[in-house]
Amino acid sequence: MGRVNRAILIYCVVKSIIFSATPEEAYIELEMKGQKNEFYRVLIDEETEKMYIGVGEFIDFARMDEVKFDKKRMRVKGKLDAEREIDIKIPKESSIETEDDIFIELDEFKRYFFIPESNWDNERYILNLYPEFKTSKESQDELNNQRSLLAMAKKERELEAKGDYIKKEKSLLSPGILKLSYTNSDIENNEYAVDIDYGTELLYGEFQISQKVYPESNLEYIRLQYREIFNNYYLTFGDFYLESDSIFDSERSMRGASFSKNEYYGIRIDNRTVIEGEAYNANLVELYRNGSLDDFQMVTGDRFRFDVINLSSTDRYTLKIYYRDGREETKEIYVLGNQNILNKGESDFVVQLGEGKDDKKNQYLGKFKYGLTKDLTVVTGVSLLENKLENKYEVLEGGVAYRFGLDEYPTLISGTFLEEFNSKELSFKGTGEQKLPYNTNLTMRYEKYRDKTAKRLKKDYSYNIDLSKEFRKLSGSVGYFKNSYEADDLHQIYLSLDYTLSRSVRMSLTSEYYKYSTPNTEPREVQGYGTQGKITYSGMDGIVAVLEGRVNYEESEMTEDEIKFGIAKSPTDKGFFKDVDAAFEVGHSKDKGTFFEVRFTYIFDGDIYIEFPDIRREDNKTRVGGRIEKSFYLGNPLLKINNNNVTDGWVEGKVFVDENSNGIMDENEDIYEGAEVIASGGTSSVKKNGKYIIGNISNKDIHMVEVNKETIDPMLIQGKEQIKFKGAISSGVKVDIPLVPVSMITGVVGNGEGTDEREYNSMLAGLNVILKKGDEEIGRTQPEIDGYYFFENILPGEYVVELLSTSKRYKGSFDRQRIEIGVKAGREGEYYEDNNFLIKNIEVVEDEILDEEEIEVKKDEENS
Repeated sequence: MGRVNRAILIYCVVKSIIFSATPEEAYIELEMKGQKNEFYRVLIDEETEKMYIGVGEFIDFARMDEVKFDKKRMRVKGKLDAEREIDIKIPKESSIETEDDIFIELDEFKRYFFIPESNWDNERYILNLYPEFKTSKESQDELNNQRSLLAMAKKERELEAKGDYIKKEKSLLSPGILKLSYTNSDIENNEYAVDIDYGTELLYGEFQISQKVYPESNLEYIRLQYREIFNNYYLTFGDFYLESDSIFDSERSMRGASFSKNEYYGIRIDNRTVIEGEAYNANLVELYRNGSLDDFQMVTGDRFRFDVINLSSTDRYTLKIYYRDGREETKEIYVLGNQNILNKGESDFVVQLGEGKDDKKNQYLGKFKYGLTKDLTVVTGVSLLENKLENKYEVLEGGVAYRFGLDEYPTLISGTFLEEFNSKELSFKGTGEQKLPYNTNLTMRYEKYRDKTAKRLKKDYSYNIDLSKEFRKLSGSVGYFKNSYEADDLHQIYLSLDYTLSRSVRMSLTSEYYKYSTPNTEPREVQGYGTQGKITYSGMDGIVAVLEGRVNYEESEMTEDEIKFGIAKSPTDKGFFKDVDAAFEVGHSKDKGTFFEVRFTYIFDGDIYIEFPDIRREDNKTRVGGRIEKSFYLGNPLLKINNNNVTDGWVEGKVFVDENSNGIMDENEDIYEGAEVIASGGTSSVKKNGKYIIGNISNKDIHMVEVNKETIDPMLIQGKEQIKFKGAISSGVKVDIPLVPVSMITGVVGNGEGTDEREYNSMLAGLNVILKKGDEEIGRTQPEIDGYYFFENILPGEYVVELLSTSKRYKGSFDRQRIEIGVKAGREGEYYEDNNFLIKNIEVVEDEILDEEEIEVKKDEENS
């Protein structure tokens, strides 16, 4: 019986050896988080369809410089990334050992190397791996992106500092742009108006005037402004807003002279912020709080106003203004009354004087702020103000802001004293802010007033305590506010919440409870509460929407209610509706009833601005109106500049083939018809005379102009990677764009005699071919499976091609590692071929992993 059993056992072993299939070598495409090898060696068992991955090959493919593979001891040890380490001994029974590697079945391999997911395409032979660890390519790409962004920002700053951009010379007077506007607010009753706007460069500054002509003549707006003449300050003659303290009721809309860096600003009043200003020639203004849309307004005339509840003491506000010509502008808002610490030696000042546009009262203001240290800032100022009742205020202001405590959790306190000499009264405003752990802020505000000021404000003193906190998507604040005047007290408790559903959608909810008591002549106590909810959307294609509702109750009786929905679309660069914008708002309230407005605007032929219909219902009456505008450049009234803002300019020039790469159009060089030119104001096709023109170019900024690569020959590129120019005031900037013929550099990294084909393929996978011009790296590529490499779109110049091996496992020697190439200029580009390298020898480097005991034994062996 024992002999039979032994015979059966021998038969089974022989049969398994002769007839069982072993995994065979195959080549697949391996991808992992952007890394790719199109000729990667694996083993595949055709019967079981199991795949085996080589450990050494994978470590080399993934560029794991801190991971060692000891084939002899069948061990892998090291860091996969900053958070994950590996230390395994590969079992012999579950692996396949070859001459140069150890292969592990795919599922087992994934478990060892923290790869939870993979995807195998059996038809195309593509394997995708999705590891938990950060790959070396990810880390390198992040570093390269940071370096690239920093280098680009530095280069742009250096270029702008050197004035390395095209600009028009300043002038005393230019012809300017004249705009005619016809508006009919009620077509049925023919309530029309005619306006004239004019913009030009006057005395080297930006001059702008708006005059109402009919039905009454009135100077609506006038301003001569010099931008950034002293750092970031604006020198303005004409219309501006006065930056006076909120406790004084003097008019803020002024006509006079101003020297300030704040073009738009807000005023903090208790726990609210009022932001108002003029946006000339705008049709839509959006308000963003902490980067998310909070509200928007359709502009009628030029003025706008937002009155918002502060959800946090750290709220930051930004305006995005959309103009009728499709241009948009973003402005940071400086909030008067906010604490602001300057750096040591840094200063800020405001000087303003003029007459109120409506009340015609003279106002004068001067304020200076200076950073004594990085944590201590002092403020002083003088104001001579007058309200419409001819009450005059002569104010001396002094203040200090001081920061102390831990760097991570600082404390910031500030105080402002306002001495009013006419009434001989001293007012005080104080603020303290403490940053707490877990993204929490505690803010306390206190105000104290005397006699006349208290009577005017109905406030002897007030204080506000606010605690705000930010979570991942949720932020909010809870606060208490008290206002006391004589024997009257107002107590208010409020809760505000913000929840970000997505990058485009945000929900806000504010609730408040208040109690007002008057114990004097007619003693009474009033209690009330209110709630306001809002959903905002700011998405793609220039679409924004706001759904808002609020309700207030007092003594269980509704005193106020309103629900409102608004949606607006600003002009976009592309698509069927690229020259169309629209706005729609509908709402209902107890006092107003149902109200709505629908407005469509269209830029006809890129030159005429049409706003029709503008349908508005208010006070139980529906009106249909419209507007049409046309601008002319007085230097050439027939020139199609498609400008709607009279102080904007345009860019124009020629596109030509620059054969000698000198950047100048010579007599023998040809224009390039049909190319599309792109700038911030839009696009333009090059006409038969080689010219293009693009309007709506803001005079405030530095712009880029470029040719759409898809509209020119693939063997031509723009002669200069970035062509920058500064927009001109009410005039054009000439920018010619050279197109330079480009060449191609090609070559092969070949396999020398005596080198193994398998090792050659692995060597190529870890090889970079680098193109340099001087010390600057122009391009980098990896050879293809057959060793072929190429660089395209190469401009004339002297170049060097170099080899760089990134493989840790395969070390090669080459016949050469550097080739110098001179690319010539000419009418057409050339192919520079046969720039070949040869791998003469390849050495496989094996790691050794030793424990402490093994290290000691090895030392003893070496010493003996």
